[in-house]
Amino acid sequence: MTNTTFRACPWADVLYALDRAWWDKHLDEAKQVFSGLLASPQKIPGVQRIMNWVPRERTNSGAMALVLAAYWGARRIVMLGYDCQHTDGKTHWHGSHPDGLGDARGVENWPAQFRAISMRLTGAEVVNASRVSALELFKRTTLEGALQ
Repeated sequence: MTNTTFRACPWADVLYALDRAWWDKHLDEAKQVFSGLLASPQKIPGVQRIMNWVPRERTNSGAMALVLAAYWGARRIVMLGYDCQHTDGKTHWHGSHPDGLGDARGVENWPAQFRAISMRLTGAEVVNASRVSALELFKRTTLEGALQ
């Protein structure tokens, strides 16, 4: 089996991915391993289509996950793992994606993409509790501080 984020958190309520190519590669495994809601703005059999109004400008799954949380009424969102850079030369904490999938290309554009979606977060307090992060848009704190 591949090393994917849904395998690390099979107990989570929602597995959201923006990229169609990611779903093409991982959908069968996700259905076997993950018991929560599968969600995407893409029209994919077996995946709930949600937020199909994603911005026309290029964005990233992490930014859209924040929008999804606010869309569902979250009043406080704690970000974890949003480094928005290639920390220690890695593209992701779980390693690189297999060939054929985007691998954090354009990471230098992600802070601007978060700014572009920030107006959709009205009513939600967002704090970035990532250990390391190039994203300065949201208040920074430790995980311990976020949970107090």
